[in-house]
Amino acid sequence: MKNRCTPYILLLIVFSLFVGRISAQQKKEPANTDVKTMKLFFEKTYLHTDRNYYSSGEDIWFSAYLVNGKSTSLTNTSNNLYVELIDPNAELIERKLIRMDAGLGNGDFKLKDTLQSGWYNIRAYTNWMHNFGNDFVFQKKIFITNTINDKDVKVTKKPTKKAENVNITSPKKTITFFPEGGSLVEGVNSIVAFKTNDEFGEGLKAKGSIISSKGDTITTFQSTETGMGIFAFAPVANENYKVEWSYNSEKLVTALPSILKKGFTIHLTTDSAALKASISTNEITFNELLNKQITIIIKHAGDNVYTGSVDLTKPTVSVTIPTKELPAGLASLTLLDQLGRPQCERLVYIQSANRVNFTIHPDKTIYKPKEKVSLKINATNQIGQPVKANLSLAVVDGIVPSDESNIISYLMLQSEIKGDIKNAAQYFDTQNPARFKQLDLLLLTQGWREYLWRKLADTSIKISYMPEPGITIHGSVREKLGNKPLPEMNITLFAPEFKGDKVYFTKTDAAGRYYLDGLNWYGNKAIKLSSRNNKNEKKGWLQIDSLFKPIPINIKNFSPFAVSATISDEIVKRSTYNRKYKLGDSIMLDEVKIVQKKKERVYLFDETLSTFGYPDQVFNITAADYDFKSLEHYLLTNVNGARPAPLDDSVANSGVIFPRSGRPRIIVNNRQDIQDRLDYYELTMNQITKIVIKRLINNNGDDVYVMYLDLKPEALLGPNLDILNINLNGYYTAKTFYSPNYTSNNSSTFRDLRTTVFWAPLLKTNEKGEATVSFHNSDNKSSLVIKVDGITEKGEAITSKSSYKVQ
Repeated sequence: MKNRCTPYILLLIVFSLFVGRISAQQKKEPANTDVKTMKLFFEKTYLHTDRNYYSSGEDIWFSAYLVNGKSTSLTNTSNNLYVELIDPNAELIERKLIRMDAGLGNGDFKLKDTLQSGWYNIRAYTNWMHNFGNDFVFQKKIFITNTINDKDVKVTKKPTKKAENVNITSPKKTITFFPEGGSLVEGVNSIVAFKTNDEFGEGLKAKGSIISSKGDTITTFQSTETGMGIFAFAPVANENYKVEWSYNSEKLVTALPSILKKGFTIHLTTDSAALKASISTNEITFNELLNKQITIIIKHAGDNVYTGSVDLTKPTVSVTIPTKELPAGLASLTLLDQLGRPQCERLVYIQSANRVNFTIHPDKTIYKPKEKVSLKINATNQIGQPVKANLSLAVVDGIVPSDESNIISYLMLQSEIKGDIKNAAQYFDTQNPARFKQLDLLLLTQGWREYLWRKLADTSIKISYMPEPGITIHGSVREKLGNKPLPEMNITLFAPEFKGDKVYFTKTDAAGRYYLDGLNWYGNKAIKLSSRNNKNEKKGWLQIDSLFKPIPINIKNFSPFAVSATISDEIVKRSTYNRKYKLGDSIMLDEVKIVQKKKERVYLFDETLSTFGYPDQVFNITAADYDFKSLEHYLLTNVNGARPAPLDDSVANSGVIFPRSGRPRIIVNNRQDIQDRLDYYELTMNQITKIVIKRLINNNGDDVYVMYLDLKPEALLGPNLDILNINLNGYYTAKTFYSPNYTSNNSSTFRDLRTTVFWAPLLKTNEKGEATVSFHNSDNKSSLVIKVDGITEKGEAITSKSSYKVQ
């Protein structure tokens, strides 16, 4: 159900009983609120994964950061983060609900053997991000090699559905020009950036010339490997130009952007202390605006952070703007004429004035296999004072290609710029002397998502999803027959295994709906909900809604590229060895081919199931079946595979289970029972007309049983519809990364072929700005890459890399 966006009321009632501390928490669905009274904000999230290349059977480890969208400061505006693994066909494989405390969280995915080789996506978002579509949803591409199902693991790419029908033998090539400031002006020298692309958006290394109407070559240009470049050009009045360019042996012709008769151009240069703007115009414009005032405005994250003016006393005037007090990150500079009309606009990146020196130092540069490694991490500010920071650290075999992104490049650049950015980390790599020029070229050619920040001032924006302070349980109470809602019903939640309070109270509103929010529990826990009227009488049909509504999957355009056969072969070798010899790993089976009819799909609220050739079990109930004690008794007697729940079952020892699947999902009178009620098993058979048992599979290839019940109307008059005894999934409990401790007396005969050698998702520097970790190498002889991402207590994103060798 979609939550209506308005502030809500929390009612807390605290009192003591013999069972301990009991509290009540109430959320009433509010009336519509004027958006003008609401303070809008944006959130961004970033996931640091241990690597980008995996094989089936391995784990993806991730650390999550949630920040204020206007900065990189950790925020506690939301406590719930949804992290999803999505297959190459844009179908959901698995979703984790991660608890974010003070903007930090962590988790993992276990990759099933049923996954096909290909490029997958990881998404992460909060409930609040629903309001802005996919604009702030974090997405990351990873490659997964299946070491069992794929006959040829050297197959290097598998296009998504969107790319399958594209004619890749004759791609359309384009070149686009971006005059600095926005326009070319007659008689004024301008810097012109350009970008070449194929139909997948991949850059092309091209060269070309600007040709006049007389056939003269005015200037030439050549792009980088990524398809970007710049050249200087001063268009002459009343002249026409064309562009002749080539890619390999292919010759192409295109036009330049329109050339203005009058106007302004702007050229920016930056250094560590200032931004210098050179503003130029032609003779016509200068004569019209002599001594008139022109204005420069700089905006960051939708806020005006600088306003300055200069008189136009000559055709070219310069302005120097100190950047020390300006916020770091992407900004837009706009030039306004004397009437306040925009004439030029330019993106610029403001370097941070508070640089953090962030380093990683292994205690050695060369180690032996399984030898202990000690790392020291140090963070200081520009004057050498210690810096406290929250960090995540991965140590990965160098055979895996380096991640082309980091927390700085994502939060400060990728989340603000349209389109894909290749090797985004290079623009912030202090070892790259050309990074500032490369970043400036990127900003000249890549579109900015400024419209996002304009939304903050949009009073018509519809807010439908609120920030989540915890997990919300909500639902409704209605009459047992019919759909009439029951208001003013007293709802009690008993949750003995929740963190904090154990009992909560609330009332249904006029629509019969109830809300309990801010709840905190991990894993699958048993709860009890009850419904009573003001006379303390049991009454109504108590129902619970699904706890979550996902953002529709909208995967960014992606051109699949080849994965090195060396990488695939090595990953296969390691994964196969680990699978064969490590305890708890799957056993490799010979391939079994199953021929089946076309798959049919069953859509449940939280997953999509498919048929797999198993026949349905159909039971039409007659008077001869009325002798069975209950539905549970009937199922255990007649349904193939049905077993009684074990005495130590975490939910209850009632109902039935199926091997390797658990309890069936239940659909009652064509309506899914999302709360998995156990009281249906107590129904007598004279209340049931038909039972259908379907054995299906989910996206992971796991068996899932679905039980369809056709019930008579009187079946819903049972005494227990006012009580729900169910289990609900809460926050995901992250696994602990296994780091073996090898000693000189270790006599293990197994080889350790781990690719991720160490993973620490929640590190902190101490009051000295230091953090230390130690671990043991695997048996792989290789270069090991250490990557650390983090955010300081003052809200600065930081990253660092280091390496060592194992010989």
